[in-house]
Amino acid sequence: MSTAANNNSINVPPKFLRLLFRFGIATVIALLITGGVLGRTVVEKMATILIMPCGIIWYLLTICVMLVVATHRRTPTLAMLIAWLAYTICGSGHMACLVVGSIEAPFLEIDPLQQPPLDAIVVLGGGASVGVNKRYQGNSSGDRIILAAQLYHAGIAPKLICTGKRIVSMDGAGSDPADISVGVLTRLGVPLSAVETLGGQNTSEEMKNLSQRFKGTGDRLGLVTSAWHLQRALRLARDHDLEFAPLPADFLSGPTAPMTPAQWIMSCIPQADNFQMVSRVAKERLAAMMGR
Repeated sequence: MSTAANNNSINVPPKFLRLLFRFGIATVIALLITGGVLGRTVVEKMATILIMPCGIIWYLLTICVMLVVATHRRTPTLAMLIAWLAYTICGSGHMACLVVGSIEAPFLEIDPLQQPPLDAIVVLGGGASVGVNKRYQGNSSGDRIILAAQLYHAGIAPKLICTGKRIVSMDGAGSDPADISVGVLTRLGVPLSAVETLGGQNTSEEMKNLSQRFKGTGDRLGLVTSAWHLQRALRLARDHDLEFAPLPADFLSGPTAPMTPAQWIMSCIPQADNFQMVSRVAKERLAAMMGR
């Protein structure tokens, strides 16, 4: 019995090494074939995706699945397959496009710059930050600020209301999102006299404060926020008896044209941007389930 166990422990590593070697050769061959069909540039981009952190993890997970399958053990194989599938699906461009498209679909046909005049436009916080050099700057949702400035300069509304208050326990020495938004807007040519700030540590608090601010005024209001966040923001607004003209910014949805073969293949490989998009939509859906 002990001799057989020793023999197994000696024989397993070479099997694993052979499998790893074959998988590496297969990957190189697949890249070469792809290069011959789709061109060198596509291969370079695919290789770049694979050597990024998300790509490396996916590649290693794929190898681990193959190694576990080779052991013919059902439970570990099933567990590894589930982990691999979850990582692959959540990080794929196909899933990101699907979930983002589902949440942004109601606003795809809206052109904010073609809206009728409004009395005021609310710009939800989160579109700007303070850089390490202390300069106010747009962030990944910075299109909110750009759109707000465009709307003001286009004469859509004479007043912009910037919302957002920092959570002191998380950012004790920082600036409020509303103040940061104002800082960026004034540098985009919006006069300080045309901007107002209002607090709120989350969207629900912002809507509560806005409801108090505009109660009984009869003002026609527009709401600027990221398209993927707009459904929830409008729902919370209605909960506080507020009606807004939706002014979507910061679309994450990609082009509606069919994918090329190269795009389709690269979308199968998990990437950080896809994980971020799926996480944003998951957060919006979870908040809706909880009534937040």
